[in-house]
Amino acid sequence: MTESDYASQQLRVIRSLMERATIYRSLSAPTALVGGLLSFGGFATAYYSAEYLREPFSAREFLVLWLVILVLTCFANTLFLWRGSAQRGDPFFSPGMKSALLSVAPAFVSAAILSFMIHRPIHLAILWMAFYGIGLLATQQFAPRSLIVLGTTFFLTGCALLVSWKPLFMPPGHPEPSALVVSGIMAATFGGYHLVYAVAVWALGEERAEASSPATGS
Repeated sequence: MTESDYASQQLRVIRSLMERATIYRSLSAPTALVGGLLSFGGFATAYYSAEYLREPFSAREFLVLWLVILVLTCFANTLFLWRGSAQRGDPFFSPGMKSALLSVAPAFVSAAILSFMIHRPIHLAILWMAFYGIGLLATQQFAPRSLIVLGTTFFLTGCALLVSWKPLFMPPGHPEPSALVVSGIMAATFGGYHLVYAVAVWALGEERAEASSPATGS
């Protein structure tokens, strides 16, 4: 394959993804809803363990809890994507899917590796927010604007917490916030941001889809 052929193929992939921006938005909204609800469930689990069982989560238990939430969210996302591709008659691992995975892979793989090297919950939360935001921003060539706004919000929140978590969340006489406090931060961001995103997408989705129709057909 010549360089010009490769460039043409990449342009076709990007054009296809841009034309399906509304589809990506409609698929990501259910995933955001599931992830948001699971995040609040994670906080509820940490709260119940700390306040009722009197057994606050350790750093390792915090990591396991949120990795389980991640796995469940990814599983739900896979089901939504598979159902969408089946309804359209497209292969699951389409060129667009491969390009999207390659775009987010550097940020997500880096976060996965660092997650097993960092042992403080507050640092893990900041790491996940920042790299999740970077991963979403890496799709800006073909993702809908709503995802870019979500990625920017996560990245800026991670950066802000990097310099402000000590005065905001570190209790006197303790070296770092408890796993319960950090779980609350996770629920407020990964839970709250995703729920707001899902509601906004569903509220504005039809209007944006109609607005994008003329451009798609031209």
